[in-house]
Amino acid sequence: MSEGAAVTEAQQVRIEPAKRNPYKDGPFWGICIGHAFTHWYPSSMYILLPYIVIAYNFSITQAGLLLTLRSLITAFLTMPIGAFTDMSRKKHLFLAASLFLVGMPFLFIGFVQEYWLFALLFIVMGVGNEFWHPASYTTLSVRFPEQRGLTFGYHAMASNLGDMLAPIVIGALIVTYTWQEIIYWNFVPGVFFAIFILITLRNMNVDTSHLTKAKAKVESAGGGLQDYFRGLNELLRNKTVVLIAILSGIRAMAQNGIMILLPLYLAMEIGLNAFWVGMTLGVLQAGGLIAAPIVGRMSDKSGPRKILTSLMVITSIMLVIVSVIHHEWILIGTIAVLGFFLYAIRPVLQAWAMESTDTKVAGTATSLLFSMQSLMGAASPIIGTYLAQTYSFAVAFYFLAGVILAGNLVIHFIPKTVADQQSVR
Repeated sequence: MSEGAAVTEAQQVRIEPAKRNPYKDGPFWGICIGHAFTHWYPSSMYILLPYIVIAYNFSITQAGLLLTLRSLITAFLTMPIGAFTDMSRKKHLFLAASLFLVGMPFLFIGFVQEYWLFALLFIVMGVGNEFWHPASYTTLSVRFPEQRGLTFGYHAMASNLGDMLAPIVIGALIVTYTWQEIIYWNFVPGVFFAIFILITLRNMNVDTSHLTKAKAKVESAGGGLQDYFRGLNELLRNKTVVLIAILSGIRAMAQNGIMILLPLYLAMEIGLNAFWVGMTLGVLQAGGLIAAPIVGRMSDKSGPRKILTSLMVITSIMLVIVSVIHHEWILIGTIAVLGFFLYAIRPVLQAWAMESTDTKVAGTATSLLFSMQSLMGAASPIIGTYLAQTYSFAVAFYFLAGVILAGNLVIHFIPKTVADQQSVR
């Protein structure tokens, strides 16, 4: 390809995405629907977990340890996955691999009995989830640079849709069948949509190397890897991105704690049957489904700082309220409000990170966020379940409320201007 042709292609990468309408973009909707499926599977597991605990006589703390182990392993794998994503133009391969890996454990969960096997399957599911986000966020960020809040909001809304429907459907089925009888079919949607992604997105290449002056080095032997590590070094010196990653980890601590504690609390403490446990978890996600695009658009217009501060304060208050309500209908309504504010935080943080990141390492920046989420989020399931088992579920919810409230301290230190983004060293 001639130098002039290369310049034209680079101009297309810089200009064409700004003209795209996400509502008429097929790959955009394909990525959103696939994201819904990657969240369907973990949410299926959350509703199943109380009944697995009862069936195999696991302790509440052992249930929390499953999520802690999954988070710790994925924390160490997320950055390498992001690196491979950044150096590959075939993002759809990572998306398809993600869908296959998150669904595959459901072929085996129904008949394994050893605790370590459950832990292994949880880890495989977590690794599969990590393959999705660097590829999807990089693609959305490059295709829609002026609409990141909106597109990330819909992307997050799709995940909330999967999170919402899974516990409702699985909970309703458990009322009629045993969980072992319904679990195997859950593998099918992931495989089907992995094939769909491979076919429909096969011609979609995201080549961020065109955005750098080091394109010649990228195309030379070893240049891509050198350019990647150069960009990684710049990323880790970006104070804004590092602090947003820490803030994302704090949010993950609250979310992971809620997702492990809430079904156990509803089934084992409040005494709701599987259908109502599923409905309540679905309502939690429904709040986020509504909030994600609304708050994403608000962040595009007014900036993320003030919005995040308000969201975190209200989320903390709602967690305390949940711990003191025992009336079923009032509890469900309160949890819906909690979900609205808790899940609205995620797309705002993701868009903020992408705005503060060089596009050539967008996948790595995404992986940094999710590494921090996995690493910090690993603490809350084991701490929360220990507090619930040793003291009470109320104490565990107070702990999560304090965690999310502490996030406002981190926001205070995030630079307000590009000039303030000094080295974290």
